Amino acid sequence: MATLGGIDLGILDSEDQTKDSNLFNQPLPYSDSDDSLLMDLFGTGRSIVLSGVKKSTSRSDLQTFVADIESIQNGQQTGSTYIGELITASKTVLIQSFNWRWVAGDVQRVHYTITLLEGQPI
Repeated sequence: MATLGGIDLGILDSEDQTKDSNLFNQPLPYSDSDDSLLMDLFGTGRSIVLSGVKKSTSRSDLQTFVADIESIQNGQQTGSTYIGELITASKTVLIQSFNWRWVAGDVQRVHYTITLLEGQPI
C-alpha cells in the first residue's frame, strides 16, 4: 500500500521515478562528443510521478482524500514521508503538483496524478 504522509493513496496505476544527475557538460570546439568535459558537479535529484485512483462509496471519503493531500501542499511544506508499492524504503518529499479528476458518471472514484520531489526541505 502506497502512502503519502500517512494517507493511503488507494490504487496506484503507475509510479514513475526519475533520478537525474545535473551534470555539467562542456563540448569542446572542433571535437566530437567523446571529448566533451563532463563533471558531476551539481548533485542528483529525484522526481516521483504517481497516477492512481482513490475509490469509496462515500462522497465525503473522497472529499477528505482530496482535502488531506491539498492540506500537505499548503505553501509551507515541511516534508512528508512517501512509501511506494515497489520500493518501500521511505523517502522525504515535497508535493510539486497534485491534479485530480472526479467524473459525474463514476462518482465512487477520484483519479489523480501527484508529482513529488525528494530531498531535505529547508
